[in-house]
Amino acid sequence: MSARPEGGRLHAGARAVPASREEWVERVRSATDIVELIGQTVQLRKVGRNWVGLCPFHQEKTPSFSVHAERQFYHCFSCKAGGDVFKFIQETEKLSFLEAVEMLSRRAGIAVPERRGEPGEPGRRARLLETLDAAAAAYESWLGDPERGAEARAYLERRGVSRETVRAFRLGFVPAGWENLVKRLAPRFPEEALIEAGLAVRRANEGSGPPDTRPAVGGSPGAGRGPGVYDRFRNRLMVPLVAPGGAVVGFGARALAEEDVPKYLNSPETPVYHKGAFLFALDAARRHAAAEGELIVVEGYFDAIALHQAGLSHAVATSGTALTEDQARLLRRVAPRVTLTFDGDAAGQGAMLRSLGVLFAAGLDVAVVELPTGVDPDSLLRERGPDGWRAAREAAYDAVEFIQRHMLRAQAGAPGGLPGPGVDARERALQAVVELGLQGGDEIRRRLFLERASRVFGFSAEVLARATELRHRGQRSAEPIRAAVRAQRQVALSLERQALQALLRSPAELDYARSEISPADFEDPACAALAAELWRDPAGPFAPEPLAALARELLAADDEGPGRAEDPALRATFARMATLKLALRRLARELRGLAARQAQAGESEDRERAREFEEVLARQLVREELYRRLFRQAQAEPDESNPDQILMDIKQIEMRATGQSND
Repeated sequence: MSARPEGGRLHAGARAVPASREEWVERVRSATDIVELIGQTVQLRKVGRNWVGLCPFHQEKTPSFSVHAERQFYHCFSCKAGGDVFKFIQETEKLSFLEAVEMLSRRAGIAVPERRGEPGEPGRRARLLETLDAAAAAYESWLGDPERGAEARAYLERRGVSRETVRAFRLGFVPAGWENLVKRLAPRFPEEALIEAGLAVRRANEGSGPPDTRPAVGGSPGAGRGPGVYDRFRNRLMVPLVAPGGAVVGFGARALAEEDVPKYLNSPETPVYHKGAFLFALDAARRHAAAEGELIVVEGYFDAIALHQAGLSHAVATSGTALTEDQARLLRRVAPRVTLTFDGDAAGQGAMLRSLGVLFAAGLDVAVVELPTGVDPDSLLRERGPDGWRAAREAAYDAVEFIQRHMLRAQAGAPGGLPGPGVDARERALQAVVELGLQGGDEIRRRLFLERASRVFGFSAEVLARATELRHRGQRSAEPIRAAVRAQRQVALSLERQALQALLRSPAELDYARSEISPADFEDPACAALAAELWRDPAGPFAPEPLAALARELLAADDEGPGRAEDPALRATFARMATLKLALRRLARELRGLAARQAQAGESEDRERAREFEEVLARQLVREELYRRLFRQAQAEPDESNPDQILMDIKQIEMRATGQSND
């Protein structure tokens, strides 16, 4: 990840800026030996005049990859990959042509000329990059200082960051004080270069910049006043922001003192750093993304650093912002799939929801790893290690599942568990699905996405397609969705009200209900809230008043189902039947979810999903049989209805279904 030359020779006059871009490219080409370059990542052996090895672009057991030293090109006789030093870097590092030339130019110690179309005098970009790299080196040295860097090193040790990781990411430290970096770099770089690179700020009385009224930290009184410039970053842990190709383009700075705000301070926008077009750790992650088939996207620098240290080196960070279109394009160049993993708090969940559309529009497949509230990838890895992450990754949701869970959870978190006026979480979730479907690119991808949403939400794919088409035309798409939600809500409400009514009238069956379902199985917020109260204390009173009113309504109603039967045994049968309906609804959804995930799983994960599917299917079959028996008994004469005998019979069925002995 270092921007320093590595593995290349410095040539006489290498620091001079080439006269033209073409001359620069040819100088870099001639300064880079293709055998030496490829030999750093591919084990080569000499055969005649050429070098051969296993191809880095496809899996093979017999070497078919040849490197020609005299003609300076490579070729694979199996996959037909081939090219020169620039093409090799483009393919292995996932860089554009210019980025590949720049990377090899720095490797060879050749000055990078100014890009065409960029404002400023020739060499401006190269000067900024040189200034930033010198700052990174200064920060590294201060972190290693036995006395001045002790506090920062102790902080890194508490976070579990190893010395190897510190070196790999070029982590550093800037001491307290106003002019540490300014004075250190003054002999080599003018004030304007430090300001333009975002490393220093001009004092307010020099005509620009806000007044700095804070007392000097670790410096003499009044150090923040007077002519000249002062350090932008003070008493902070420094994280270099390294662009693809190895150049330092900016810094993220973490406060070490509690009173210093903000906790994280990034470099400002500069000619070489644009926050919305930068991904932290992409320089390293792109080398591992091909093998993994995906990139992990997290919020914070230390989340990405922790993942890399744990061997999950295909992770990048967004610098704490929701993803932009530019960042999504960077991701798409490197991998076809993204695993999105933000913090488990409300802000992190909201950022993931906003990022889905950007990623979907870029043509990326997305998996969402949800973390508990208060947990981030860094803390997860420190507590549970790489296995904890892998377990979370295996349980990841696709975009549709995440939207459903996010919206329903948001409604469940409303005061009292009751929805606001005219609010329905399913309707909001389906509208979000429609908006996402609009960004699906080609028609086939959009259709597959809507079919997936249809299975997850239990709505007709035609309804979703109609709503998407209306939205695409600029018309209102709410009505077809609202009508479908209203119809589904009536069915669900009737089923859930029947179950609550039967349990209110047969409270002795609550123990059975608790063994089969929970309040979370009730979709209607009011029914879910009443179920939670009923589970807590069947005798009541129920609070708040809307729940008490609902309970009174159900007990007095005549039209909510057969649970009003006078015979206690028959009422108990109806209570169990209503309970089983809800349990079967949940199991059917679990099976749909498992079937969808099984279709996307790898070979090892596929076996685990198949086992889970069989277990859930067995539970479903047992409860279907129990429901049929209860139904038949409910139609028979009262003296023939015996729920306890039915339970004994069904226990035998369940034991046979799971392969257990009847002894």
